[in-house]
Amino acid sequence: MSLREKLLDIMQNYKTETRQGKFGRDHRMFKLLNYDVKDEIINNINNDDLIVKGSAGQGGWTSCPWIAAYNKEITTTIQEGVYIVYLFSEDMDRVYLTLNQGCTNLKKELGKRKATEQMINTRVKLRTEIDSKGFIADNNLSVGNKDYEVGSIFYKLYTKDNMVQEQQLITDLNNMITIYNKYYNNIYLGNPKEGSEDMESSIVHETKYIIEGVNSYILFKSFIYNYNDLANFYLSLKTKPFVILAGISGTGKSKLVKLFANAVGATSDNGQYNIISVKPDWNDSTELFGYKNINDEFVPGKLTEIIFRASKTENINKPYFICLDEMNLARVEYYLSEYLSIIESRELDVDNNIKTDRLFSPEYLPEGSEYANLRIPENIYIVGTVNMDDTTFAFSRKVLDRANTIEFSDVDLDALDFNNEECESINVYNDFFKTSFLNIKDALNSDDVFVRQTNSKVKEINEILEQGNKNFGYRVRDEIVFYMLENKISDLLSEDEAFDFQIMQKILPIINGSELLVKEILIKLFNYCNTNGKEITATIEYIKDCEVELKSGKIKYKKSAKKIFMMLRGYEDGFTSFWV
Repeated sequence: MSLREKLLDIMQNYKTETRQGKFGRDHRMFKLLNYDVKDEIINNINNDDLIVKGSAGQGGWTSCPWIAAYNKEITTTIQEGVYIVYLFSEDMDRVYLTLNQGCTNLKKELGKRKATEQMINTRVKLRTEIDSKGFIADNNLSVGNKDYEVGSIFYKLYTKDNMVQEQQLITDLNNMITIYNKYYNNIYLGNPKEGSEDMESSIVHETKYIIEGVNSYILFKSFIYNYNDLANFYLSLKTKPFVILAGISGTGKSKLVKLFANAVGATSDNGQYNIISVKPDWNDSTELFGYKNINDEFVPGKLTEIIFRASKTENINKPYFICLDEMNLARVEYYLSEYLSIIESRELDVDNNIKTDRLFSPEYLPEGSEYANLRIPENIYIVGTVNMDDTTFAFSRKVLDRANTIEFSDVDLDALDFNNEECESINVYNDFFKTSFLNIKDALNSDDVFVRQTNSKVKEINEILEQGNKNFGYRVRDEIVFYMLENKISDLLSEDEAFDFQIMQKILPIINGSELLVKEILIKLFNYCNTNGKEITATIEYIKDCEVELKSGKIKYKKSAKKIFMMLRGYEDGFTSFWV
């Protein structure tokens, strides 16, 4: 029997035969996995340094059998180190050839959370420094064992119903061995510099590569967005999975959500991109969450159905994007209030997964309903689009404090330089978007000095806002710090560019009114943005003075200063707001 025939034999018969036979060396499946497939692999590779070992379980049948190959100089067990392994899925419909990592000993040494973090860092580093040779470099495997799925560095999927031919299997195996040898020679024996600087360099490289890929994909689709705007959109999603895109009609807000999602492998066809059009008559959460009909049967809403799909084991490593189109046609506080409250309950569980409180109380949906224990999973990202005009409802502080509000109002009609080279999407795992920090303590543990420096700047701004009772609380402070720290880690924007975005997105949207204090606050904020230029005072010429400073090119936070100038001009008409 060939390697192909033996793999298919396992996939077709393992579940049936292991149910009928006692675990032991005399069982056919035990022999097939522990000896026959191992020998076939050894016969097809030219590498005496590799030890090949198969397993059907230890003392009992495992639900996920495997056949591994490893260099004894790297590891002598799949409980630690880097190795090659064929992983069979629990349902036996799939087998993955992977370059993987052992985690058993890591978890004993570091605990589950730290072990997971180290495995993620390792796979990022290897993906950055080693050519994948066409293997998939995400973590969208569906094996049934989370440790195998998280630890995967590169892989190829084979299915029972469409297994490749023998020659392709052997070619793939030898290509994976080539990758493994490069890891051994270039990284393992190279003794690379240990420590955070080297790892952060790898993360920076991967993040920039993906954002540049998103930019190229969007250009190929005949749309143009500024690179910094794409980086900001990514950082906003990573800071918190709820973002608002605001601007005049026709600036491509809804299109950005779809194109960005498609660029990272989330499409309507695979269910990872969904658009929900908000209706003016939404005055509660039933359209999104669901309701009970006259027979006391629960009818799930549109958002609940997406959350249910995204929460499944085979999908949890995939990002799911939801576009709430024209979200302020109805009052957001009426139909989204419950979601905004639940998302604030996010915390890490023992497996380093982000969990929230339940969507539905036990009194409303008792045990037995498939939606009873549903929570907002870590792979859901909601982006609301807003048209800034007088036909829609304004936002409350509850909404604005919980989101980065990104304005899309600048239109460059001369921008016609599209990318004519064909560009495919990049399948990105959810870890790329997953929030790194849930509380300020996590941020301080990551970079105490930088967090305190950022906090000082935020405090200065809040002291300006206090004069008109426009100041904010801990939530806004924390999310600005998280955004700035995420940017420092990924190095997508300069520190000044990043803080400029945060003034625009977290500070200015909450300022409105006709009081004299509002004018004074805006002038002081303009001066804060213009630390290198002339200080503006509330004289009769202050509008003209601001305009001169904007043209000087000396302003530190240019986007925010320009927006403040527009708000000051609005104030001259009797009322000002971020939204006019």
